[in-house]
Amino acid sequence: MTRSDTNETPASALRDTSWLSVAAIVVVVMMLGSVAADITGKVGAMVVTQETWRDVLQAFLLALLVNTPTLIIVGVLGDFAGLFGRTGEGEVFSPRNLRSLRSAGSGLIWAAAASAIIVPTVLSWTTGDGRGFIWQVNDLALGTAAMGAAILGLSHVFAEGIRLKSDSDQII
Repeated sequence: MTRSDTNETPASALRDTSWLSVAAIVVVVMMLGSVAADITGKVGAMVVTQETWRDVLQAFLLALLVNTPTLIIVGVLGDFAGLFGRTGEGEVFSPRNLRSLRSAGSGLIWAAAASAIIVPTVLSWTTGDGRGFIWQVNDLALGTAAMGAAILGLSHVFAEGIRLKSDSDQII
């Protein structure tokens, strides 16, 4: 089906992207709830006293470390929520949206790196193993990194769209 076969105008199609912003925010809230539940499960039962505060702090920081890839993904979803919200308002080819795309692509690559290399390595060092760098690459980490690279690639196409739009606006 081509655009001419639909009854939607380009402006109404852009307005329809606003719901994606709401969906991204809902997923962000759900993910933050999951992170909070995980951290609470690891730290919530601990009692902070003068003797145990270091243990509580260590448990909290380790729980935060384990959830780092998820927190990075929350930031990526925040980028997309802003992008879709602005697109729904009619702002499409803008430098701000380009920054959001680049930030999201980089964030996905960082989330994959955190999941596959950074978190396992730091956990190994903190548990006393300390056997160098740990590589726990799985399909999800590879897919996340590939999506990030694809979005970074699309951001270059988007940048060219911004340039063409600017040239077109100057002619008109």
